[in-house]
Amino acid sequence: MSEFGAQLKQARESRGISLRQVATSTKISPLALEALERGDLSRLPGGIFSRAFVKAYALEVGLDPDEVMAQFLVELDEHDSRRNKDEARPEVTADDRAFLEQQRRAGVALRVGAVVLVLLIIGAVVVWKMWFGAPAPVPVPPAAVVQEPAAPVTPESSSPLWIELVTSDSCWVRVTTDGTLIPARVMASGERQRFEATREIVLQVGNAGVVSLTVNGKPGRSLGRVGDVRTVKISSANVSEFFRNEPPTPNASGTGRP
Repeated sequence: MSEFGAQLKQARESRGISLRQVATSTKISPLALEALERGDLSRLPGGIFSRAFVKAYALEVGLDPDEVMAQFLVELDEHDSRRNKDEARPEVTADDRAFLEQQRRAGVALRVGAVVLVLLIIGAVVVWKMWFGAPAPVPVPPAAVVQEPAAPVTPESSSPLWIELVTSDSCWVRVTTDGTLIPARVMASGERQRFEATREIVLQVGNAGVVSLTVNGKPGRSLGRVGDVRTVKISSANVSEFFRNEPPTPNASGTGRP
């Protein structure tokens, strides 16, 4: 337990307040509060949410929120420094550089080819006028062709992978779609939000028991209990694992046999 976490726990216990009471008053998951008392910053959602958790906890147990926040930021800097040292920086190999060079050359060749095609079309029009003396229809270069807009697609077919969240109580949510991080936020009770991706969706929730999940239009399985912090990765390879297992439908006699 860190000095910062020990101070929070001592203040709570001196007031005779249980961790569950603090969770009820602050709307913060008990697991997140336990992580604060242990100084386990890796279990916190990060960003403004961690700072909000610390201030709410300090006010609840009668501590100065500014002093507690200053101690928290010192430990957070130390935690980030240790984590950055442990993470190995990916190396750009010779094969990677060769592939990027091939892509660059292909792009240049494509642009040159487009210019040559336009010049050939213009030259053909000039020759037509010189030989036949009548205006010829001017073909439109491929780059200038205006295509009709495609018909609108339904939400179910717009992306190969999508999820929808509905909350029955307040819950903080952080989502990453195809490697792009969507800013974390707190979803209110009864709120509904949808996320789409091509390859994968990484979902992190701070109160798993209040979240109802829909995956590609099908009811999703439970992510956990109330107060649980859960992180799941949903991709096209494992999407079926997140569908809810429905019981067999009984026939008219109620036996469940065909």
